[in-house]
Amino acid sequence: MSPVPEDQTLAPWKGLQETLAGSFVARARGLLATDFALMDPESREIGRLRIYGPEGAALEAGELEARIEHTAPRCYAMLAGGARILSAKTAGSPDAMQIRCAEHVYEARLTLLRNTAEAISPAGERAARVAGGLTNRRYEAAFDADDAGSLPVAVFLLYRLVALRRGAYRVGAGGG
Repeated sequence: MSPVPEDQTLAPWKGLQETLAGSFVARARGLLATDFALMDPESREIGRLRIYGPEGAALEAGELEARIEHTAPRCYAMLAGGARILSAKTAGSPDAMQIRCAEHVYEARLTLLRNTAEAISPAGERAARVAGGLTNRRYEAAFDADDAGSLPVAVFLLYRLVALRRGAYRVGAGGG
């Protein structure tokens, strides 16, 4: 019996996943919190996530470059190196999502009031969790270091949580 081949679309993520060892911190750069520095467990900056709003985001971390795009109503994709890394769609409400990455389907739930997001693996285990502070300027993310798709899922959850909360603040500010 031959071993199961590794998903080559996630190969560029492997080094970053090993460097981060299951967690990272995202800190806002600038007043508008559209650019986040991604930091490893030793507080070294390893990359940046630039959030454009509901339209998407761009990730740069060493040799890895990826972008998140809003592809259709309620649908998103993460692309890197010309390949689709993940696809996501809202499942009924904006706070429930289904994310497909590395041939796995993760069920995700975002809680805007608590500023948290969590993805559950097909095996029923937590694959990724993102939690932020009240001001949207600092987030902590944890992911399953043994699950190849969990790091891209965590980055996507960070993007989605920040974009949704920014949108809610704008609506709240404009409506008062």
